[in-house]
Parts: sequence; structure tokens; C-alpha cells
Amino acid sequence: MEESFSFLMQNLSLILLIALASNCFILHFRNRNRELFEIIGNEVLINRTHKLQFTLASKKTIPIESVVKIEVHGNRLSLFQNTSNATDVWVQPKHLESEIEKAKNVFSHAVFLNCGS
Repeated sequence: MEESFSFLMQNLSLILLIALASNCFILHFRNRNRELFEIIGNEVLINRTHKLQFTLASKKTIPIESVVKIEVHGNRLSLFQNTSNATDVWVQPKHLESEIEKAKNVFSHAVFLNCGS
């Protein structure tokens, strides 16, 4: 019993690394075909996908009509809501143009500003 506990403690960092890598692989595999902006009724679900530069902590749902302005700064899309909230979505550069077009279609009523890099 003491030997197995000792083995576990000596290899704890390796075990945690394997668990983290497995979790990342499973999340990537599960989310690989999802769209970044998924329309559900009158709301948009912002999914964690392979198109993101940084992964969101969790999926986020926002009402479509609440987004009043979209700003692009480099590879960041900032979705400003009428409640003074903003959601930043960091998109990988190779997916940026297509996601900007999708955001323009989803939030067609919003003001769009391209602020450059």
C-alpha cells in the first residue's frame, strides 16, 4: 500500500499532464466541426471551436438584438451589447475573414468597425 502511494506521489505531475492532455484532445475532437456562432432562436451561442485563438472558459449565449456594435482589432472580435457588456472573441488568423463575414450576417443590425491591427 505504501509503495503504490509513493509511486503515485512521485509521478503525480506526469499523471496530471496526461489527464490534461487527454482532456484537451477530447474537447478538440468534440468541438472540431462546430460553428463559432450558432443561432438558437433569437440568441447566438458562441462555441468553443478550433477556430479560436484562445479557448473561452465556457460557451456563451447572447441575445442577437443586444449586440449593437462589432469592432475588429487584429484577430479579436469585440461584440458590444446595449447593456454595456462586451464579449471578446479571439479568432485564429486563418479563420478571421470568414468569421467576420459570419458575424456581419448574424448581427446584421450592428455597427461594424474595422480598427485594424
